[in-house]
Amino acid sequence: MQIALILTGGTICSRTGDDGARRSDAESALSVLEQHYRRANPYSSVQFLTRIPLNRLSEDLTPDDWCTLLRAVATLDPERLDGIIIAHGTDTLEQTAAMLSAALCGIQIPVILVSAIAPLSDPMTNGHANFEAAVKLICRRLSGGVWVVYRNLDGEMYLHRGFDLLPCMHESMDFFSSTMKPVDTLPVSEPIPKKSTRIPMRALAVQALHAKDVLLVRPYNGLRYDRLIPDGASAVVHGTYHSETANSTRYSPYGMQNLLRRCRQQGIPCYLAPCHLHDGSYGSSCDLVDEGAIPLEGMTLHFAYGAVWLGCLLGHEGDALTVFVRQTRQLLESQSFRCCM
Repeated sequence: MQIALILTGGTICSRTGDDGARRSDAESALSVLEQHYRRANPYSSVQFLTRIPLNRLSEDLTPDDWCTLLRAVATLDPERLDGIIIAHGTDTLEQTAAMLSAALCGIQIPVILVSAIAPLSDPMTNGHANFEAAVKLICRRLSGGVWVVYRNLDGEMYLHRGFDLLPCMHESMDFFSSTMKPVDTLPVSEPIPKKSTRIPMRALAVQALHAKDVLLVRPYNGLRYDRLIPDGASAVVHGTYHSETANSTRYSPYGMQNLLRRCRQQGIPCYLAPCHLHDGSYGSSCDLVDEGAIPLEGMTLHFAYGAVWLGCLLGHEGDALTVFVRQTRQLLESQSFRCCM
C-alpha cells in the first residue's frame, strides 16, 4: 500500500513548550506518528510518501496557505497511490475539508483529514487512533472522496464526508455531521477503478498560485451592513440563521440590502447560504433574493465558502461561478460510504 502523508500543522503536529503553550512542530510529529504506527502495526506493509508544505496551527491558516496545500496535493499522482492522509488542526478543520471536497471532487482514492484534541505526546490525545483509523480505512479500500475520521469522547470512531462536517463547538472536543457513521458499521462494496479528479491535478497546480479574496459574512443581531465594505472581493458568501434567513429590514443600517446594493454597484456576486426558497419560506429570504442575493441550496456555509473560493481561483465568474458551486455540490451528494474488506 502506498499512502501519501501530508502534514500541515495543528494540534496533531504540535508540542508543548517550556512556556506551556502549544506550538506547531510538523517535523517532530512526523516521526512520532510513524514510529507509533510501526510499533502498533509491526507487520504492516504500508509505505508513506511524506510532505510538509505547511507548519501552522489551523487558526493561523490563510487563503494563501490553502493554495500551498493545493499545490502540494497536485504534485501527487493518484494513479500511484492508494490514499492520501492530511494532518490538520481542529479549529478550521471543517473549512479545509469543505474546500478540498470541492477541489478534489471526483477523485477515486480516499483523501482523509485527521486531527487531534491534544498533542501526540499527551495521554489524552486521539491523534494516534485517528491516524491509524485513516490508514486502516485506506487499506480496506474506502471509496474515493474527501473524508474526515475522528474519535469523539464517547469512544466511537466516526467517519464524516468532508463537505458535510460541522465545526467543533466551544467547550467541546467532538465533531459532528448530518451523515456521520461509526467506522465499524461501514458497508462493504466492490473496489472502484482509480480515475482522475473532475479538476485535473495539473490545473490545480497552475491555478493555485494567487489566492482570491472571498468575503465571508455571518449574521448576528447588531450587524451594521452600512459599515461592510466588499471593495476588491471576488465574491461574498453570506450565512443564514437556522431558518435560512437574514435581516431584510429595508432602509435600515441593519438590513442586508445595504451590502447587496454595494455588491451590485461593483459587480460582486453575493451568495446566501444555505438558502432554499420554497412554499413556507420566510419573506425575509424572499426579499433578499429579490434584491439580488443568490441562494445556495442544500449545503453548509463552510462548503459554500470553500466552493465559491475555489471557483474564483479557477477563474469562474457570474453565472458560471454559481453553476460550478451547485454542480459540485450535486456531484458530491452521490458520494457514499463504501469499503471493500
